[in-house]
Amino acid sequence: MSTRASTAPSLRDLAARAPTLSEEEERDCLRRIQEEDDPRAMETLCVSHLRMVLSTAKHYAVRGIPHEDLIAEGNLALIEAARRFDRTKQVRFSTYAAWWIRGLIRRYTLANRRVVGTPSTRNARKLLAHLRTAERELTARLGEPPTREQVAAHLGVAVSDIELVDGSLTQRDVSLGPQRDGPTVELPGTLRSPEEQAAMREERSLTARHIADALAALEDRERLILERRLMKPESDTLADIGKVLGLSGERVRQIEQASKRKLRHALLPLESVA
Repeated sequence: MSTRASTAPSLRDLAARAPTLSEEEERDCLRRIQEEDDPRAMETLCVSHLRMVLSTAKHYAVRGIPHEDLIAEGNLALIEAARRFDRTKQVRFSTYAAWWIRGLIRRYTLANRRVVGTPSTRNARKLLAHLRTAERELTARLGEPPTREQVAAHLGVAVSDIELVDGSLTQRDVSLGPQRDGPTVELPGTLRSPEEQAAMREERSLTARHIADALAALEDRERLILERRLMKPESDTLADIGKVLGLSGERVRQIEQASKRKLRHALLPLESVA
């Protein structure tokens, strides 16, 4: 017998047998929990409210999330509520605990209903709770399904928020690898094949040889100017190069332009091949 099948009935039986605490007994348990960290008092309080946890977990149960996980979240909510409950307030603990149970179970459901989590911005959380209700209300009022702009105006959010949340609720998770059943998506590879990598290396090597040959065909002065102007992380100024060569900056500029034309002409065969 599976763990799920054996665990759920035992919890239901435990909840059915658990006595309902009186207000005095409840507050005594809360006092012992908060002042003495009494584990027996915590157990008594949690068991007496187990029916509420089971009922809430059943309400939020969705496909793909184990029921036991929702019950566990509900029990954690009970523990947190017991530690935070203000005993000076004239309300029963169950009223306060119900908010914690619903909140934690609902948050767990939203976070785990999909492999890819839903958006967690403030507007997204608002839409996750009210989007479908707003759509139904507007449909009834307008007589036709509302546009995203109408829904956004009704809820006071941006259209982009509607698009983000609607996509997360309607699109399905799919596997990125081969599966026996269910949809899969094969992502395109980002690495080139060995043949493509070898061809690219050969092309770079050929280009480097052509550039070296073209530079070698220049005069020493032309090559020096191009190397200092084009092949350094920080190029030298025309004036600095002119001081080295004993030329004016304008003359260095003229030689640079002429050298570029020679270099471009020498590399034209390579460009036509590419």
